Amino acid sequence: MERVNGYLKEFFQLNNVRYRTGKRAKVHFDLVTLIYNAKIAADRINVVLNQQQVA
Repeated sequence: MERVNGYLKEFFQLNNVRYRTGKRAKVHFDLVTLIYNAKIAADRINVVLNQQQVA
């Protein structure tokens, strides 16, 4: 879990979030985690597709 947090902080600027309300910060965090999960899913799909092409 710490690797994920470090990745999000470094590449999605989660350590520099400065909003006046917690609602905006939560929306920002939710969008970042949505994008991160989509990236992980796309990587897994690509691995499966590459394995199918090799076989």
